[in-house]
Amino acid sequence: MKMILISLVLFIFSTTTFWAQEKELSHSELSRFKNNVIYIEGVIMNSAKYNYGYPTLVYERYIDRLYQLSFKIGLSSNFKSTTNIPFSINWLSAGLRHHHLEFGAGGIISINDYTYEDNNIVAYGIFLPMMYRYQKAGGLVIRAGANAIFGLQYFIAPSLSLGYNF
Repeated sequence: MKMILISLVLFIFSTTTFWAQEKELSHSELSRFKNNVIYIEGVIMNSAKYNYGYPTLVYERYIDRLYQLSFKIGLSSNFKSTTNIPFSINWLSAGLRHHHLEFGAGGIISINDYTYEDNNIVAYGIFLPMMYRYQKAGGLVIRAGANAIFGLQYFIAPSLSLGYNF
């Protein structure tokens, strides 16, 4: 009985070390996303003042797929008086296969057609996105989370995005 137990322990130890050999991952395996993402983002800017934001068309490009760093720029407008241009640098956590956390830092340039002493008002702000992101290697992208926005006012703006990775 003692010999069987020792044999079983040695067998388990030898097979676990055999199967536990780590293979070296290539760059393409670590960077499974394609380079480009395009999506529509909806942001609730300030519901207390009935400013629900405008849908934003966003283009995102991975600048370092290994570390999952990306740059994004967007455009939104109400086609009457306001045009917003958000831009940011983002980082995705390694996460589980398709599920990630996204963190970033960026800015917003807002061009308003309201006149103040006959000048257009250009406002700007800084935002910090904190998102949950579902993304496949090529295909569907869903983002949901919140942006901490610092500008003329400070507020948290929830957002939801739907897009495609190509």
